[in-house]
Amino acid sequence: MTEAYIVRRARSTDAAAIAAVHVTSWREAYAGRIPDEVLDGMDVAARAETWRRILAGEVNGEAGDVWVAELAGDVIGFASAGRCRDDDAVAGRRELYAVYVLEADYGTGASDMLMDAALGDDPASLWVLEDNPRARAFYRRHGFDPDGAVKTHTVDGAAIREVRLVRGGTLA
Repeated sequence: MTEAYIVRRARSTDAAAIAAVHVTSWREAYAGRIPDEVLDGMDVAARAETWRRILAGEVNGEAGDVWVAELAGDVIGFASAGRCRDDDAVAGRRELYAVYVLEADYGTGASDMLMDAALGDDPASLWVLEDNPRARAFYRRHGFDPDGAVKTHTVDGAAIREVRLVRGGTLA
């Protein structure tokens, strides 16, 4: 019998595991899309402290609700969602802040389970790296389409261009 993926609410004790998945999945998903020096500079210990603070409720509005996916007791992915942070959002709209699984778990359904836990079928929005066809196809399968909004922000000196995707009507 094969092991089953389990999705549950994150606990404060998950901070280090979430951080490890966060850093590893960025390196796996964004290699060649984000400069190597940015990916190489990601620090699991620093990220773990940030996640510890988020999960302890010490950082308002940064992560919303957080879920983890486990396989055989190991955290292999996470998702976070909360109120939409965009200035033009309608009141009550949700935003998917993050959904990441390790590359070894691509195509297993773990990401789908995390998406369902984070958003269900609710109208929502998210921001995705413009040059990320795999993620964009995943979100399209979950009913998200571009609404025309684009933003560029800087991560450790690298310009990152993202597009907004929405489902359940327009954002505003």
